[in-house]
Amino acid sequence: MRLLVLTLGLAATVAACAPKYQPQTALVDPGPPQRVPPEIRVLDPGVTPRAPLRYRVPSGQVETLYVELAMVRAVESHGEGATGGLPPIQIEVQMGPASQTPEGFIRHPVAITQIRLAKDADRMQPVAREQLEKSLEPLLQVRGWSEMDAQGRIRRSQFTGLENVQPRLASMLGNIRAALLTVALPAEPVGARARWEVDRRIQLSGAWIDQAVRYDLMERKGETLKLQISATQTGDSQPMGDVKLEAYQASILGSAVVRLDHFTPFSEADSTSQMRIEMPIEGRLEQVRIETKTAVRLYPADAADEFETASGVDEEPEPAEDPRKITDPGKQELRWLR
Repeated sequence: MRLLVLTLGLAATVAACAPKYQPQTALVDPGPPQRVPPEIRVLDPGVTPRAPLRYRVPSGQVETLYVELAMVRAVESHGEGATGGLPPIQIEVQMGPASQTPEGFIRHPVAITQIRLAKDADRMQPVAREQLEKSLEPLLQVRGWSEMDAQGRIRRSQFTGLENVQPRLASMLGNIRAALLTVALPAEPVGARARWEVDRRIQLSGAWIDQAVRYDLMERKGETLKLQISATQTGDSQPMGDVKLEAYQASILGSAVVRLDHFTPFSEADSTSQMRIEMPIEGRLEQVRIETKTAVRLYPADAADEFETASGVDEEPEPAEDPRKITDPGKQELRWLR
């Protein structure tokens, strides 16, 4: 009995000392959980003087990025082959306005606002042209936001509309974002000629791929970095949707000019990938080999004049009558991939 009284008394004392919380009437959605940051390894800290590299994008900043890409693909199965690809396209992406999160991350909305086709599309058959436009139209529905820390590591992101984008396009945009758009910077101070590597696992059409990106810091002037970029991707045997991936490897070479007070860099890269898959064809399993060559260029809208001058293009592109439709390539005079 005495033990019961002591227990009840202790419970009453704890309850009396507990803080009084106001009832929560509404739950705040914290968004997706933070990602595990990629591993960044400094291979060479470079020459002195050395200093930390950090992004400093001011709140309220809005930027427009042009992404130009083209792709050629060769497919071989059972001794027969075919080629195809993606003619040069330009994707206009709006990023911002920037804001600071309580954790100190840089948050910005992302929206694809326009797609333009190169004049090469004029030579396509009408049916093929229509199929191309239909495959690109879902990109105009992509909306979302991203948060990165001062080292350029993506900590949270959330996007809608990607479920309707073709897997190859979604994978290409994911690769661009991971290796070319936002450079993950080392924690240690570095100087010119520094080298570091960023290792991460990415998904490519449903398969898990190991990616290693190496950055060589060629020069730093104030908030501007000049980088050389090389990357490798490898994938082992695993299921990949309705087919089985037997092997995958890719190599990427490029360069970038990164402005630490901006989201948008100047970047370009060329990649070659080889993939071997096993898939059912006419009731039996067949091995299919796919080789893909991709060229990518990224540049901010505020540098469009510089690109036009370098390529000898003097005219400004006419705006789309409806920005949610793919622009008639006959109205465009843009800098296309060579």
